[in-house]
Amino acid sequence: MIRFFRGELTEEVRDWVNDGLISAAQGESILARYDRSLSETDQPSLGYRVLSALAILFAGAALLLLLSHNWDQMSRAGRMLSLIAATGLLNGLGVRQWVRGQRDQAVLWFFAGGIVYGASIMLIAQIYHLGEHFPDGLLFWALGILPLALLTASRLLHVLQLALVTVWMLTQWRYGLPWLLPLFAGAALYQVLYRSRSAVLLHGALLLLLVWLNGLYAWWYGYFHNWIGGAGSVHLVLTLLLLFLMHTVALTQLAHPSRGRREDARSVSNWWLRLLVPLLFLFSYSRTWADFIDDWIALGGVLVVPLLLTMVLVALMASRMPASRRWQLLATGGALTLVLAVIHYLPQSMSLAVPLAVLVNLLLLVMGIALIHQGLRERRARRFHLGIVLLLALGLLRYVSLIGDYLSSALMFAIAGGVLFAAARYWKRQVARPGNTESSRTGEAS
Repeated sequence: MIRFFRGELTEEVRDWVNDGLISAAQGESILARYDRSLSETDQPSLGYRVLSALAILFAGAALLLLLSHNWDQMSRAGRMLSLIAATGLLNGLGVRQWVRGQRDQAVLWFFAGGIVYGASIMLIAQIYHLGEHFPDGLLFWALGILPLALLTASRLLHVLQLALVTVWMLTQWRYGLPWLLPLFAGAALYQVLYRSRSAVLLHGALLLLLVWLNGLYAWWYGYFHNWIGGAGSVHLVLTLLLLFLMHTVALTQLAHPSRGRREDARSVSNWWLRLLVPLLFLFSYSRTWADFIDDWIALGGVLVVPLLLTMVLVALMASRMPASRRWQLLATGGALTLVLAVIHYLPQSMSLAVPLAVLVNLLLLVMGIALIHQGLRERRARRFHLGIVLLLALGLLRYVSLIGDYLSSALMFAIAGGVLFAAARYWKRQVARPGNTESSRTGEAS
């Protein structure tokens, strides 16, 4: 939230410097964390920007309502020309503000003009009965917003074009692969990497690319129209490979000079970990492995080339990383490749369901212990508590699946609550122990 009030923060830090509470160098260091500086010129307050945005949106709504009031009395040509005029008026006002150097106002007029532009496409299509392939209307709408988003480097316009292309992709699936989606996702990523950071744009664009690449793979192998439910194991592994590759690319950016790039890379790399732990819990059951093995034997051969290519790329990127991180990546990639190869090529692979489930349970146990140890050694509260929760969740799942009556389960939950409370008090005492002056860094992502 503090990033949302960066203008007000700059004013506060200037007051602190003027009052002698902190030095100018300290003020610059504080503002540098939020990409601000004491020397920056004042920007309009948040309240002014919000009120201006509402005023411009109301102006666009007034134009549409005015057209709606006279809609029945107008000819087809009159309706079309009125819609074009309304769209041109709002965007013209945006151009006027842009030429005057008032970028924020221009973006708001362009946003309102973009909304009216989309409404005009739909209404003109209705007037002339142009509805043979309705997703094209969304595509043309997004294509109209994209140049303005690139010109103004506006996160708001990029969010609008990405939202439109998401709806277009969902409606286009039934007819075929949405080929132009990488154009819009690439524009959003360019905005994040080289212009202005936005977590919404970054994660939204990457998620759309993941879905699109799954669809592209299904189209390549000829089962596009039933890929969502027809080859679950293939697309699960493909998504894992893509996330693993994305995780590796993100790790290469952790040493980037830009603090924003490092934070984005850390956020993206956590995708792999956040997906991996739920998947490990899912595959801690032998039944899940049995279903997966049956599906993988029938369909997994098509992923041999992508699997090998992914591991080669990961190995090349890992060769430039520190030794500890490099061996973690290589060990993870090697283990994934070995398990998939054994399942696919071993004649009696169905008998591996129980051993693999046991192996996953042991891996979760080791991960929980390692997180607790690392949290205590490096004084990271989140890792310590995550390790405790991981071990408790593992114990509860195994207990419920093996025994599972009400009274004993209630006792187990009560014991788990007691363990969590004891762990919290233990950590509090560890942090408060004399000599522990270092921060526990509770805000750092696990």
